[in-house]
Amino acid sequence: MTLAPIGLGLMCKPPRPGISKTRLAVSIGPEAAARLSRAFLEDSARAAREAADRAGIEPRAFFRPVDAAQEIAAILGPEWRLAYADAGDLGATMLEVLETCLRHCPAGAMIMGADVPLLSSDVLVEAAHCLQNGNPDEVVIVPSFDGGYCLLGVRSLEAATTLCAPMAWSTPKVLDETLRRASIANLTVRLLSAQRDMDELADLDWLRGQLAVGDRLAPRTRAVIAQLGEALFR
Repeated sequence: MTLAPIGLGLMCKPPRPGISKTRLAVSIGPEAAARLSRAFLEDSARAAREAADRAGIEPRAFFRPVDAAQEIAAILGPEWRLAYADAGDLGATMLEVLETCLRHCPAGAMIMGADVPLLSSDVLVEAAHCLQNGNPDEVVIVPSFDGGYCLLGVRSLEAATTLCAPMAWSTPKVLDETLRRASIANLTVRLLSAQRDMDELADLDWLRGQLAVGDRLAPRTRAVIAQLGEALFR
Protein backbone atom coordinates (compact mmCIF):
# COMPACT_ATOMS: atom_id res chain seq x y z
CA MET A 1 0.00 0.00 0.00
CA THR A 2 1.30 3.42 -0.97
CA LEU A 3 1.37 5.79 1.99
CA ALA A 4 0.12 9.34 1.58
CA PRO A 5 2.89 11.91 1.09
CA ILE A 6 4.04 14.04 4.01
CA GLY A 7 5.20 17.60 3.43
CA LEU A 8 8.50 18.72 4.93
CA GLY A 9 9.51 22.34 5.35
CA LEU A 10 13.23 22.99 5.79
CA MET A 11 13.84 26.37 7.43
CA CYS A 12 16.78 28.10 5.76
CA LYS A 13 18.89 31.20 6.26
CA PRO A 14 21.77 32.21 3.99
CA PRO A 15 25.23 31.49 5.44
CA ARG A 16 26.47 35.07 5.74
CA PRO A 17 29.43 36.13 7.94
CA GLY A 18 28.24 38.32 10.77
CA ILE A 19 24.67 37.04 10.48
CA SER A 20 24.93 33.24 10.61
CA LYS A 21 25.21 31.42 13.94
CA THR A 22 26.10 34.57 15.85
CA ARG A 23 26.48 32.88 19.23
CA LEU A 24 28.89 30.36 17.73
CA ALA A 25 30.69 33.16 15.90
CA VAL A 26 31.64 34.75 19.22
CA SER A 27 33.93 31.76 19.83
CA ILE A 28 35.11 30.81 16.33
CA GLY A 29 34.72 33.99 14.27
CA PRO A 30 32.08 35.02 11.72
CA GLU A 31 33.75 33.47 8.66
CA ALA A 32 34.08 30.03 10.26
CA ALA A 33 30.54 30.26 11.63
CA ALA A 34 29.19 31.03 8.15
CA ARG A 35 31.10 28.12 6.61
CA LEU A 36 29.70 25.77 9.22
CA SER A 37 26.21 27.20 8.78
CA ARG A 38 26.36 26.35 5.09
CA ALA A 39 27.60 22.83 5.87
CA PHE A 40 24.77 22.30 8.38
CA LEU A 41 22.27 23.38 5.72
CA GLU A 42 23.79 21.10 3.10
CA ASP A 43 23.72 18.09 5.43
CA SER A 44 20.14 18.84 6.51
CA ALA A 45 19.05 19.10 2.89
CA ARG A 46 20.84 15.86 2.05
CA ALA A 47 19.03 14.03 4.85
CA ALA A 48 15.70 15.45 3.69
CA ARG A 49 16.26 14.34 0.09
CA GLU A 50 17.28 10.84 1.21
CA ALA A 51 14.17 10.60 3.39
CA ALA A 52 12.02 11.83 0.51
CA ASP A 53 13.14 8.90 -1.61
CA ARG A 54 12.39 6.42 1.17
CA ALA A 55 9.16 7.58 2.80
CA GLY A 56 6.99 9.58 0.42
CA ILE A 57 8.16 12.92 1.82
CA GLU A 58 7.78 16.07 -0.28
CA PRO A 59 10.44 18.56 0.86
CA ARG A 60 10.35 22.32 0.39
CA ALA A 61 12.82 24.96 1.52
CA PHE A 62 11.51 28.09 3.21
CA PHE A 63 14.00 30.90 3.42
CA ARG A 64 14.47 34.33 4.94
CA PRO A 65 15.37 37.16 4.47
CA VAL A 66 13.60 37.95 1.24
CA ASP A 67 16.83 38.67 -0.68
CA ALA A 68 18.27 35.18 0.03
CA ALA A 69 16.51 33.28 -2.77
CA GLN A 70 19.49 33.05 -5.12
CA GLU A 71 21.91 32.10 -2.34
CA ILE A 72 19.69 29.31 -1.07
CA ALA A 73 18.95 28.06 -4.58
CA ALA A 74 22.68 27.92 -5.37
CA ILE A 75 23.33 25.83 -2.24
CA LEU A 76 20.37 23.44 -2.48
CA GLY A 77 20.19 22.93 -6.23
CA PRO A 78 17.38 22.95 -8.80
CA GLU A 79 15.45 20.01 -7.35
CA TRP A 80 14.33 22.05 -4.35
CA ARG A 81 11.13 24.08 -4.34
CA LEU A 82 11.79 27.38 -2.60
CA ALA A 83 9.45 29.83 -0.87
CA TYR A 84 9.98 32.91 1.25
CA ALA A 85 8.55 32.64 4.77
CA ASP A 86 8.81 35.27 7.47
CA ALA A 87 5.73 36.30 9.42
CA GLY A 88 7.76 38.18 12.02
CA ASP A 89 7.13 35.95 15.02
CA LEU A 90 8.79 32.52 14.89
CA GLY A 91 5.57 30.70 15.70
CA ALA A 92 3.64 32.58 13.04
CA THR A 93 6.33 31.73 10.49
CA MET A 94 6.24 28.07 11.47
CA LEU A 95 2.46 28.06 11.13
CA GLU A 96 2.77 29.60 7.67
CA VAL A 97 5.22 26.88 6.62
CA LEU A 98 3.09 24.05 8.00
CA GLU A 99 -0.02 25.49 6.38
CA THR A 100 1.72 25.59 3.00
CA CYS A 101 2.97 22.02 3.38
CA LEU A 102 -0.47 20.79 4.43
CA ARG A 103 -2.02 22.47 1.42
CA HIS A 104 0.18 20.34 -0.82
CA CYS A 105 0.19 17.23 1.41
CA PRO A 106 -3.08 17.06 3.40
CA ALA A 107 -2.06 13.84 5.16
CA GLY A 108 0.56 15.61 7.25
CA ALA A 109 3.37 18.13 7.41
CA MET A 110 6.66 18.51 9.26
CA ILE A 111 8.97 21.46 9.84
CA MET A 112 12.67 21.21 10.72
CA GLY A 113 15.59 23.50 11.33
CA ALA A 114 18.82 23.42 9.33
CA ASP A 115 21.31 23.58 12.19
CA VAL A 116 21.02 19.97 13.38
CA PRO A 117 23.52 18.16 11.14
CA LEU A 118 23.04 14.78 12.83
CA LEU A 119 19.28 14.75 12.23
CA SER A 120 19.46 11.81 9.85
CA SER A 121 17.20 10.56 7.11
CA ASP A 122 16.33 7.62 9.40
CA VAL A 123 14.82 10.02 11.93
CA LEU A 124 12.90 11.85 9.21
CA VAL A 125 11.53 8.58 7.84
CA GLU A 126 10.46 7.54 11.33
CA ALA A 127 8.74 10.87 11.85
CA ALA A 128 6.92 10.62 8.53
CA HIS A 129 5.75 7.10 9.33
CA CYS A 130 4.39 8.29 12.67
CA LEU A 131 2.13 10.70 10.80
CA GLN A 132 1.27 8.31 7.97
CA ASN A 133 0.26 5.53 10.37
CA GLY A 134 -1.13 7.64 13.21
CA ASN A 135 -4.54 8.90 14.14
CA PRO A 136 -5.87 12.31 12.98
CA ASP A 137 -4.61 13.94 16.19
CA GLU A 138 -1.07 12.60 15.84
CA VAL A 139 1.85 14.94 16.53
CA VAL A 140 5.51 13.98 16.20
CA ILE A 141 8.34 15.92 17.84
CA VAL A 142 12.11 15.56 17.79
CA PRO A 143 13.22 17.31 20.99
CA SER A 144 16.48 19.21 21.29
CA PHE A 145 18.72 19.07 24.33
CA ASP A 146 18.28 22.80 24.97
CA GLY A 147 14.62 22.40 25.93
CA GLY A 148 13.11 23.11 22.52
CA TYR A 149 12.64 20.93 19.48
CA CYS A 150 14.19 20.65 16.04
CA LEU A 151 11.28 18.96 14.23
CA LEU A 152 7.52 19.26 14.60
CA GLY A 153 5.03 17.23 12.60
CA VAL A 154 1.24 17.52 12.55
CA ARG A 155 -1.69 16.08 10.63
CA SER A 156 -3.98 19.09 10.71
CA LEU A 157 -3.92 22.86 10.51
CA GLU A 158 -5.83 22.95 13.80
CA ALA A 159 -2.98 21.15 15.58
CA ALA A 160 -0.41 23.43 13.95
CA THR A 161 -2.36 26.51 15.02
CA THR A 162 -2.53 25.29 18.61
CA LEU A 163 1.15 24.42 18.87
CA CYS A 164 2.51 27.46 17.03
CA ALA A 165 0.51 30.08 18.93
CA PRO A 166 2.58 32.83 20.58
CA MET A 167 4.93 31.78 23.38
CA ALA A 168 8.43 32.63 24.60
CA TRP A 169 10.30 31.04 21.70
CA SER A 170 14.00 30.13 21.84
CA THR A 171 13.87 29.38 25.56
CA PRO A 172 14.35 26.15 27.55
CA LYS A 173 10.58 25.97 28.18
CA VAL A 174 9.45 25.61 24.56
CA LEU A 175 9.09 21.83 24.60
CA ASP A 176 7.28 21.78 27.95
CA GLU A 177 4.84 24.45 26.76
CA THR A 178 4.27 22.59 23.50
CA LEU A 179 3.50 19.36 25.36
CA ARG A 180 1.16 21.22 27.71
CA ARG A 181 -0.76 22.65 24.79
CA ALA A 182 -0.92 19.26 23.08
CA SER A 183 -2.32 17.68 26.23
CA ILE A 184 -5.04 20.33 26.59
CA ALA A 185 -6.00 19.84 22.93
CA ASN A 186 -6.06 16.01 23.31
CA LEU A 187 -3.32 15.57 20.72
CA THR A 188 -1.31 12.34 20.68
CA VAL A 189 2.40 13.18 20.86
CA ARG A 190 5.19 10.88 19.69
CA LEU A 191 8.59 11.98 21.01
CA LEU A 192 11.53 10.68 18.99
CA SER A 193 15.18 10.60 20.05
CA ALA A 194 16.48 13.99 21.15
CA GLN A 195 18.96 15.81 18.92
CA ARG A 196 21.38 18.69 19.49
CA ASP A 197 21.43 21.90 17.49
CA MET A 198 24.63 23.85 17.01
CA ASP A 199 24.59 27.15 18.91
CA GLU A 200 27.64 27.19 21.17
CA LEU A 201 31.26 26.05 21.07
CA ALA A 202 30.38 23.21 23.46
CA ASP A 203 27.85 21.96 20.89
CA LEU A 204 30.53 21.98 18.21
CA ASP A 205 32.97 20.11 20.44
CA TRP A 206 30.25 17.51 21.13
CA LEU A 207 29.61 17.24 17.39
CA ARG A 208 33.27 16.57 16.66
CA GLY A 209 33.16 13.67 19.09
CA GLN A 210 30.05 12.24 17.44
CA LEU A 211 31.57 12.49 13.99
CA ALA A 212 34.62 10.60 15.19
CA VAL A 213 32.54 7.45 15.80
CA GLY A 214 30.33 7.51 12.69
CA ASP A 215 31.90 7.95 9.27
CA ARG A 216 28.57 8.23 7.41
CA LEU A 217 27.28 11.16 9.42
CA ALA A 218 27.09 14.77 8.15
CA PRO A 219 29.72 14.62 5.39
CA ARG A 220 29.76 18.34 4.59
CA THR A 221 30.00 19.34 8.24
CA ARG A 222 32.75 16.78 8.77
CA ALA A 223 34.70 18.20 5.84
CA VAL A 224 34.43 21.82 7.01
CA ILE A 225 35.46 20.96 10.57
CA ALA A 226 38.49 19.14 9.16
CA GLN A 227 39.37 22.11 6.94
CA LEU A 228 39.08 24.61 9.78
CA GLY A 229 41.20 22.41 12.00
CA GLU A 230 42.14 22.57 15.65
CA ALA A 231 41.90 26.36 15.72
CA LEU A 232 38.15 25.91 16.24
CA PHE A 233 38.61 24.36 19.65
CA ARG A 234 41.43 26.41 21.19
